[in-house]
Amino acid sequence: MQYEFSKAEKKTVRKVIETGLQRDYQSSILDIDNIIRQWKSKKLSNMEAYHEIFRKVKANDKYIARMYDDLRGSKYMIILQGLLANKTISEADLSGFSEMTRNKILEIKRILGND
Repeated sequence: MQYEFSKAEKKTVRKVIETGLQRDYQSSILDIDNIIRQWKSKKLSNMEAYHEIFRKVKANDKYIARMYDDLRGSKYMIILQGLLANKTISEADLSGFSEMTRNKILEIKRILGND
């Protein structure tokens, strides 16, 4: 069954999803930075570093596309629950929602046993 967000909550959904997207971008960049630091300290060869960066960018791109492409109202709940399950967003990020909506989003923690 699809969850219907209020008009005001839809604005909040978009803000929270944007927060998640920015955090995923940052995480990806930090992963690549770590690879570059290993390369600079000679722990990785040029070829190893290049391949690691390529693999990381490709994996992160797939994840970001899966999570954030095709954003529409009918997918908002599953996207928010996915971001929460992946720990991209936290319960604090859900403060702009009504208690009923917050509880619906938080159901994923109960389902996954992440209480």
